[in-house]
Amino acid sequence: MWNKSIKLDIFEDLLFTHKYFIEDIFLKDEISTNITESRSIVFQEINKLFPNLSPEEKLNFLYIMGKAYSRSNSEKIQLIWSGPSVAGLPGRDTEIVFEEYISSAQESIILSIYALSEYAGSLINLLEKKVKQGIYVEIYVNDYASKSGLLDKIIGLDTSRAFVYEYIGAKNETQSLHAKVLTIDNEKSIITSSNLSYNGMDGNLELGVILNSKEKAKEIRLIFNTMIEKKHFKRIK
Repeated sequence: MWNKSIKLDIFEDLLFTHKYFIEDIFLKDEISTNITESRSIVFQEINKLFPNLSPEEKLNFLYIMGKAYSRSNSEKIQLIWSGPSVAGLPGRDTEIVFEEYISSAQESIILSIYALSEYAGSLINLLEKKVKQGIYVEIYVNDYASKSGLLDKIIGLDTSRAFVYEYIGAKNETQSLHAKVLTIDNEKSIITSSNLSYNGMDGNLELGVILNSKEKAKEIRLIFNTMIEKKHFKRIK
């Protein structure tokens, strides 16, 4: 059925060049168009690429394209990084993305951090603002005492909206909460090596990823909820 010499770049070109058309017909489940007579650019290109396929086989190919686009769109991964300023590198600035994502929150924020310094004061102020707007904010930290100067004002806010937890699951002094994670509205997440400090956001070379995935966001929430249930975290009053 399939010509094995077909290259993946042809598939990708069709998929992304005409992504809005493909997305539209599959969201509406409109797949009954007569592909051999259609004037659509997508259908015409498929007819050129696969002249020996039956109309049904061409429709099946288009169906696969639509599903692939839908999955790639919902599970899109982006790179973020911080470090020396070098033009032309892929990815977005970590600090800018953190600020953008926290600002965009409409329902909830989960933040897990290891190191926190005054350098991140603007982000803490933004989290405080979000609590006052009625957004649920959960902050998970290691060694709360070393961060209390920055986080006490959040604890002093509405306790039904602001939650700060300290990790107590370490079995010895060499273990800690080391995860650096931000999840917004149970829809999108950032997992990064960056701490909320000068070196983490600007000085060090750090890398991370943005996960635009509701499924992964739910899994992150499940991890923290389970750790609370298992008494690996305690809430700071």
